[in-house]
Amino acid sequence: MLKTSTLLKTWLAACFSTVRQRVSNKTLSVVVTLILLLLFGDTLLPLLGHVLHVLIEVIDSALEHFLESAFHLSKRQSQIILFYSELVIGITVFRYLLRKAYVAVLQEYAIVRANWFSKPIPAGFAAFIRAIFMLGALSATLLMFT
Repeated sequence: MLKTSTLLKTWLAACFSTVRQRVSNKTLSVVVTLILLLLFGDTLLPLLGHVLHVLIEVIDSALEHFLESAFHLSKRQSQIILFYSELVIGITVFRYLLRKAYVAVLQEYAIVRANWFSKPIPAGFAAFIRAIFMLGALSATLLMFT
């Protein structure tokens, strides 16, 4: 008789192989990451935040000492120079990422819109959506008058 753990491993491997055939490896890794964040996010995210904070502080300290020794600046002057340099780099990276996200959202919207209008909407689905909207409007109206 096979052990339960062996059966579980075999079943999980079969499930992941069929999922991997349907979606790409990148999509699968995003899904697994999101599941892990949902399950263990309250533990992992603060830890990641602390690690990043310590890493940034170490880099800041090294750069401050470099500016002090290389350009004969005071500690305060090197901190000010480093702060504004990091601010410019941060704004530039944020702007770049925001632009990339905007373009990606526009592309996905165009794809979804093209696919949405190319397929007919089933009558049952349209009735379901209509009922949901009517229920939502009714509940909002009741909420206003209570």
